[in-house]
Amino acid sequence: MADWLTFLFNIGGFGAVLVLALFVMGKWLLKQITAVLNSYVTAYAQETAKIDARMKRLEQLAEEQARLTRTVETIKDEIAAQARSRDNRWAFRKDVYVNLISATSALVTAYSGIATSVKHADQLKRDGTPATDPQMQDVMQHHAASVGDFRTHRITYKTYLALSPLAIAEDVVPLATSTWEQVKDLTFTTPELIEANVPQILAALDTLILKLQKAGRKDLWGTPESEAKAQAGPGA
Repeated sequence: MADWLTFLFNIGGFGAVLVLALFVMGKWLLKQITAVLNSYVTAYAQETAKIDARMKRLEQLAEEQARLTRTVETIKDEIAAQARSRDNRWAFRKDVYVNLISATSALVTAYSGIATSVKHADQLKRDGTPATDPQMQDVMQHHAASVGDFRTHRITYKTYLALSPLAIAEDVVPLATSTWEQVKDLTFTTPELIEANVPQILAALDTLILKLQKAGRKDLWGTPESEAKAQAGPGA
């Protein structure tokens, strides 16, 4: 036993030694506890920093994802708007082509009916058929109906002719306009004028229909005349 411990034991007895031992052990334990706490606090701080960094990165990724989503949605909206605009323009052009062709075809039918009824009525007159004769009455009714149809379809033609510069091929517009000049002031009260104009008017209307069909096929579907004939097959 060390001299200083023997001396302490002789002076204070076992109690003094015990107190000293507890004091020394307490300092050691306190040092160990402090070391453990410091280690825990350091580890906790480091782990918290890692978690904060991960959370910040996740927030950045979420912001980037949201920004990318907004960009994609904006692009999709622009594409959809362009598609709607393109479809609307195509539908408008188709509407003008279809109605102008339909009106022109109807004018051909109506004018042919007028010419036929005038020719028939003229023949009945030469044969001495009275105006009250049922056959003459039937011809005159047919004539009046054809004249009414012609005037109705002429209005439709005029409407879509006004829209044609906005929709159809530029080289067709002058033809449609010149055709209108031939039919807009037609009179149906003078048989001689009707018969004299029949070949010219019908030829102009038929030519316009062919031009509209050709231009519409190219403008609406991008099919040139040669390709359309090839698709139609022999005899087209």
